[in-house]
Amino acid sequence: MKRRWEEFDPAALRLNLWLTQFIVLAVAAIGSLWVHGWKGTLLLFALPTLPELARAGAVALAVVLASILMDRYLPRRWQDDGDINERIFRGLPFGTTALLCAVIGIGEEWLFRGVLLPLIGNGWTSLVFTLVHVRYLQKPLLVASVYGTSWLLGWLFESGGQLVTPILAHMAIDLLLALYIQYGCASERRNQE
Repeated sequence: MKRRWEEFDPAALRLNLWLTQFIVLAVAAIGSLWVHGWKGTLLLFALPTLPELARAGAVALAVVLASILMDRYLPRRWQDDGDINERIFRGLPFGTTALLCAVIGIGEEWLFRGVLLPLIGNGWTSLVFTLVHVRYLQKPLLVASVYGTSWLLGWLFESGGQLVTPILAHMAIDLLLALYIQYGCASERRNQE
């Protein structure tokens, strides 16, 4: 039985993604002003230190490496989400891919880490983040992966107190995995099965 989003063509999936992310950005901005006020919201976007940037890079690299290893060595049925990411990112120009990853990273981190995490903590925020990624909920490996990634991004936020670090890590994760998809590495293994 096909899930509803599996019937969308790539253009419809991308449009849906752009619209969803702009809604996330709007909710994040409103929520941030409500939770932190104007000055507090500006403080969220303070520049990170070099050690914080190094932690963000290490987290992004660990998540990307784990994702690639899962793709390469674990059964496809454990990870099959209907090839949504492949359909979204395959064939996109690099600039559009980078912009899309930036919008996703900024919006989701601002909402989940900047607004929700201070209210409900990292564990609950990671649970909500996982539940929002509904297409992964039928695959325990993907649920664990999304929850773990979200928890690490929350840890980055808590350790530095600003959003730029988890935003950069999230953007790097999405961009590197999108490029992995675009350059055929992900599909090579699937074609061999």
